[in-house]
Amino acid sequence: QLVGEHAVHVVADQPATAEVGITLAPDRQGSGLATEALGAIVSTLLDDHHMHRVFAVVDDRNTAVQNLFRRLGFRCEARHVEADWFKGEWTTTRVYATLEREWRGARK
Repeated sequence: QLVGEHAVHVVADQPATAEVGITLAPDRQGSGLATEALGAIVSTLLDDHHMHRVFAVVDDRNTAVQNLFRRLGFRCEARHVEADWFKGEWTTTRVYATLEREWRGARK
């Protein structure tokens, strides 16, 4: 049974930089599954693929995902007001990111 998906995009014009995204079925949210999956993805990107920076763009209204990224040790770098045209409306987004050294420091 499919319960969610994740995506990774290695940014072509920025060395060692990757964008991540994750979605989870509503009935599976709050189970810790997204935290576990995203943590494993970020660790793989940093450990095995030697990324320097991992970031995510999050809808400002999605506080659950914002909490997920904060729980993993990401910091909010920016808030872009009505900067993304999504599903027929302008939406505000936040950028969350972590650097390899920050990720390592948080796990010591």
